[in-house]
Amino acid sequence: FGGIKYGIGLAAEQDFGYGIGVFTRGNWSDGHAATWAFTEIDNSAQFGLSIHGDLWKRPTDNFGLAFVTNGLSPQHRQYLAAGGYGFILGDGAISYGREYILEAYYRAQITDWLAASVDYELIANPGYNTARKGPVHVPGLRVHIEI
Repeated sequence: FGGIKYGIGLAAEQDFGYGIGVFTRGNWSDGHAATWAFTEIDNSAQFGLSIHGDLWKRPTDNFGLAFVTNGLSPQHRQYLAAGGYGFILGDGAISYGREYILEAYYRAQITDWLAASVDYELIANPGYNTARKGPVHVPGLRVHIEI
């Protein structure tokens, strides 16, 4: 791991009207360089659905559902399987498996200046390791204040 990292990303969105939209995103990187960023992902595919609150008379609210699959390059897998460590990954030899995530959220505009979101993620093979106990349940709460 070292040197220059190459990659590409693509994204597409489609609005079907009535506040319903879908999206897809994909990315790939060569996995030859060490990752010192948010997380270690060499390839990913995402598909999702977004529904605005117009349908239930709350036009500033939003519901979303997404499926994500993340993976590592063959070089990255070999490095970790040999006991290597990355920015987040590396706890001895891993039993590699793609990471799968199902996420759902609801964002509610509570007042003109306050919004809150509840989020839930179900993660299979967390950290790309099938030996870890899973799936993992990750609840979340976000608050946005704008004055």
